[in-house]
Amino acid sequence: MLTIIWAGGQPGKISELRRMTQAEWEHLRNDLPTNVKTFIDCDEDTVLISHPNFSEKELVEISNFDGLKFSDGLIPVITKDEKGLVLMQAFSNLESLELSKKESLGIYFSRSRNQLWRKGDTSGHIQKLKRILAPDDGSFVVYEVEQEGAACHEGYYSCFFREQDRAGIKNLVPEIPFLGK
Repeated sequence: MLTIIWAGGQPGKISELRRMTQAEWEHLRNDLPTNVKTFIDCDEDTVLISHPNFSEKELVEISNFDGLKFSDGLIPVITKDEKGLVLMQAFSNLESLELSKKESLGIYFSRSRNQLWRKGDTSGHIQKLKRILAPDDGSFVVYEVEQEGAACHEGYYSCFFREQDRAGIKNLVPEIPFLGK
């Protein structure tokens, strides 16, 4: 499954998040307007579709997690910096959300390791959590963070350091700096 994020620019405003199969994405990708920018994350399981005309989804700061819609105990989390640049997408469970709030750090649930994951535990590139936001429908969460160092395990400030053209070729985005691992 892929996670597709729509944003009104990069940096920009979050418009939508949907999970879909690779085949559904390929079908949707063919129907996108030509002036849309498509960014692929480092793991190639999240796509950020960017266009300044995408409408902003209203996000509100949340203090509890009652209205969130978890699927198999997890909820997608979009992490962005204070300027609005989307840094990464991961998943959280209720425990990681509660710990994030308590510790004011970006804490997630690693599906591959089946355990909690504190961003920066091994790299030192931490995320100081400023706010937790969610849309009214509770379908995903947004962590607004102060990123210290690289958000991406490959050493880039954002996991969305490659833009994919219509032919599928991925090119580095010069505005996303490589900071080292």
